[in-house]
Amino acid sequence: MIINNLKKILLLIILLIEIGQSLVPVERNAHSSVLVDKKLFFFGGYSGHSLKTSKNLDQIIYLDISKPFNTANPPFEEISKTIPFGSSFATAFLSPQKNIIYLFGGIVKDVNTDLDSFKSVLYSYNLETNEWTIPTTNGIAPGRRREMNGVINNKTGKFYVFGGAIDPETGSQNIKVLNDMNIFDTISLTWSKGSSIYAPLPRVDFTTTLLSNGIIVFIGGRETNNFVDVDINQLVLYDTTIDKWSSMMARGVILENRNSHSAVLTPDERIIIFGGCKGMNETILNQLAVLDTKTYPYEWSIPQVSALNSAPPTIYFHSATLIENYMFINFGNNYQINNPELQRPFFYILDVRNFTWVTQFEPEQLPVTTNSVTPIATATITNTSSTNLTAEKSGQIGIILGAVGLSVVIITVAGFLGYKFYKKQKYNRAIPTAGEIQS
Repeated sequence: MIINNLKKILLLIILLIEIGQSLVPVERNAHSSVLVDKKLFFFGGYSGHSLKTSKNLDQIIYLDISKPFNTANPPFEEISKTIPFGSSFATAFLSPQKNIIYLFGGIVKDVNTDLDSFKSVLYSYNLETNEWTIPTTNGIAPGRRREMNGVINNKTGKFYVFGGAIDPETGSQNIKVLNDMNIFDTISLTWSKGSSIYAPLPRVDFTTTLLSNGIIVFIGGRETNNFVDVDINQLVLYDTTIDKWSSMMARGVILENRNSHSAVLTPDERIIIFGGCKGMNETILNQLAVLDTKTYPYEWSIPQVSALNSAPPTIYFHSATLIENYMFINFGNNYQINNPELQRPFFYILDVRNFTWVTQFEPEQLPVTTNSVTPIATATITNTSSTNLTAEKSGQIGIILGAVGLSVVIITVAGFLGYKFYKKQKYNRAIPTAGEIQS
């Protein structure tokens, strides 16, 4: 009877786990993302499914990558402490101490009124206290901007951010594109300027990748105030060690120009770019391309990709993160589909070892080492009947205690998952259907 009850309890656990599914986030694009140990954080973004007045989200969600999961139901979780404003088109980076996430630039909106809420170009989020602050910095901080990209050097603690566009809400009639290099020292909290000699033309919607030799590679984007796509084969380089700009014409395949794409760096110094578009919404033929930086000049190639049935649609303003041997591609906008609901699941994984799209993530498991001790054999005289009786009683007591303990665990898990299920249902009911979305 006890065994049958245990089976019923186990079935109940399985049902509760199925009911307590993880958060299903709304569609979004132009968000910011940053990896902190085994958690991948996503900040803000622009969404037609925002539950507040502004379409710029103040939400923080994260993904626990310590456990395996399927892209059909990734274990997203939401942090109750929101961003102090709606944020989109910003860039986020982690301090070398891994206790502070900085959010730089972007569109800043009051989520309840959708009015401009700009107070600072830089905010800090403390991972230990979940508190947002405007850091007190030294030097001259750069002005507001959006659609730029930056990278941090963990060895020096310096963050480099180039270009961007001045939000037209500052009073100007036309969007102004910038070409200044701003440097933020996360150790001394000091702003400084990089060299302007031979700096590229003003640029937005590009990618920046820091190589191990200290060189930042700028790829693609749109330049000048006419938002013309730059020549993606003409690479712009910035040497952080000597504060010097240069350029290089990449060899290999002639790649299509693009903007609003993503880029990750592999351990063998290959830059993998994905997605984007030409101009405002023109489709690109090859979404995936690889830049080999170990050759000189650098060389473009188009990899042979497997499992195309699991490949993403044509997206831009998404995010990409390299986690172990996998390139995570999250959210984004599909300019070929007007209905955001049809863009789900917003989650794609590329195995960069063989360029195969996969739907199952299996994190690497560290080898388990055990220190075994061989017991010393001793001669023992025992009473067989007494031993069997004791073992039988111990077994019964163990089963009873196990059943009681498991019941307590079941009640606790049921309450917790029931609460999560209630929150999820309430959250999903608040999401409007495609027919309710206003243009």
